Amino acid sequence: MIEIAMQMILCLLLAALIGFIIGYIFAKLSCEDTDHAQEIVELKDPSLLSAPRNNQKDNLTKIKGVGLKIEEKLNDLGVYHFDQIANWDDDFVKKVDEKLAFSGRIIREDWISQAKVLASGEETDFSKRVESGEVPSSKQA
Repeated sequence: MIEIAMQMILCLLLAALIGFIIGYIFAKLSCEDTDHAQEIVELKDPSLLSAPRNNQKDNLTKIKGVGLKIEEKLNDLGVYHFDQIANWDDDFVKKVDEKLAFSGRIIREDWISQAKVLASGEETDFSKRVESGEVPSSKQA
């Protein structure tokens, strides 16, 4: 009788171990699928950077509507350059709008058009005023 009980306990332990291994494998596979799906979503967005290219970020305060605080938030998101903003699509604008908590500001102040001009190496009237120090919200402390 004890021998049968021991065999049953051994079988239960073995079944539990097999169940754990199968569960672990399925969990790993489903996590990999989620990671892959996330990579696909990110490919649609402009590339966000972990640091500015060549350690030289653009002065985003040259865009009308971007002060020092917003520039800092954009940098925290991985946005350092005019060309990044110039390539935003409507979906990405909505995501950034939500992160900045300034609903509609990007469209209203036309950041994308300004960024396209600045990315091409040209200046806007506003960026000229920033360069000359006439815009208090763009001055470094």
